[in-house]
Amino acid sequence: MATNTPHLITTDRPMVLIPIEEYKALLEDAGYIKTPKLDREIALARAHFRKKKRIPWEVLKNELQDIQS
Repeated sequence: MATNTPHLITTDRPMVLIPIEEYKALLEDAGYIKTPKLDREIALARAHFRKKKRIPWEVLKNELQDIQS
């Protein structure tokens, strides 16, 4: 199975090689379930990051506190 890697694979840092099935299980265990909505949110976040758009820490902190309440 071929994959598109955005970066060259290097050996100048520690790496782990696991079967794709285990990788997908790890993502699922971590709460990541691939959906079109999540894919759009991730793409938007990456676009904002590339454009150097940022959210002030206090705003993010308040939003996270609201979610937890």
